[in-house]
Amino acid sequence: MRSLCKGRRCLVISLIRLTKLPRLKRYLREVYEKGWPKEAVVLPITMPPLLPTLFALLTFIIMAPIIWIIDKLKHFDLIYVRSSLLALGILSINSLAKKTCVKLPAIAEDELLRGRKVLALVFKAADRFALARAGVVGCATPIMLKKLVKRRGVLPRGKIVFIPPGVDRLTIEKVKSEVQASRENKKGQRVGFIGSLSWWQGVNILVKAVARLKDLYDKPISLLIVGDGPQRKKVEKLCDELKVDCQITGFVGHDEALKHLASFDVLVVPSIRISTTESNVPIKVIEAWALGVPVITTKHEIYEYMGLRDKEDVVFCEPDPDDVAEKILMVLRDEGLRRKLSERGPRLAENFYYDKIVAGLVSAFRGSETYASA
Repeated sequence: MRSLCKGRRCLVISLIRLTKLPRLKRYLREVYEKGWPKEAVVLPITMPPLLPTLFALLTFIIMAPIIWIIDKLKHFDLIYVRSSLLALGILSINSLAKKTCVKLPAIAEDELLRGRKVLALVFKAADRFALARAGVVGCATPIMLKKLVKRRGVLPRGKIVFIPPGVDRLTIEKVKSEVQASRENKKGQRVGFIGSLSWWQGVNILVKAVARLKDLYDKPISLLIVGDGPQRKKVEKLCDELKVDCQITGFVGHDEALKHLASFDVLVVPSIRISTTESNVPIKVIEAWALGVPVITTKHEIYEYMGLRDKEDVVFCEPDPDDVAEKILMVLRDEGLRRKLSERGPRLAENFYYDKIVAGLVSAFRGSETYASA
């Protein structure tokens, strides 16, 4: 968002849980100190702990007339909304809909556990409305767009722009220089995962794989999980049962998460095959590439589409504990393979730097000067 707002007047509306508001204040103070554009105004809206999805929907429906009034007074050239659900109110107003880019990051119901049919219906309806009304539709990849159109049965009315997850070049270089010494002095081998602890991420598979390595590898191996999520208690229980040396950091700031990631000997992402994982490159994989950290990941459709090569760009695995353990062992034992993956990663990450992504988005709105983001 900082890259999008750079050199432009920008209003950023962000939903945040009430319990995380103090962290937001600290974060905003830090980003302003690091050069957050002075033209950008950030408006945080706190959410209650109960029914956050319903609250978000109602909030942005109520906000739509206010954004319309601001548009009449100041004029927005682009309104960027990262969710069809949040865009419903804005897309209901014709003058706003034609200048709105809605990013559709996933087929939301595929990430939900069973028993949430009503919520799934809401997401489906919101996506259909966005495809039919938005001036610009953003997707991470052509594969995700194809799957969305097929599942929703609606062709995009407006322009199409591809907006993958991105990384900041300067932040990556700073983190790499800060953690270099700690990586060289680290004892043992560190296998890691970073991200949300959701069922489809396959973290339980990773824990079982690391447990199998105790009798196969002659050096200490620890597992570092950076993040939090609904599966945390299950993962902690599994680690205790299998006696895996594991640390779960919980929620941490982005810069701190990158420092943890840079300390990994290998990032392992044994994700389950659903529409989201098949269609998108996870931000953690892109950040690992940029930092030169070797990556083991399930062979998803998106990687075949990109033409990635096994044991050249990444190491592919099946989301199965035995296969994951075998691939971890391969990477840890083969110094030449690790070096090859580390050298190739930063070149792969170059296509995901923010400056390139923002250029693609802005090109859909030539001459834009004023932006709103939700």
